[in-house]
Amino acid sequence: MSQQCFYCANQTEENGVHHVTFHVSNSEREELLCDECYQEWLQGIKG
Repeated sequence: MSQQCFYCANQTEENGVHHVTFHVSNSEREELLCDECYQEWLQGIKG
C-alpha cells in the first residue's frame, strides 16, 4: 500500500515513509515524508 508524501505529494511505498511531527501554533501535527523529503528536512533542522 502506498502513502502520499506531505511535502512533494509523490506516492511512496509504506516502508519508505517517515513520520515527522510539526509544531504549528501551539499544536502538533504528524505528517508523512518520503525518503528524499525526509533527508532535506533533516538538513534543514541541522542548520
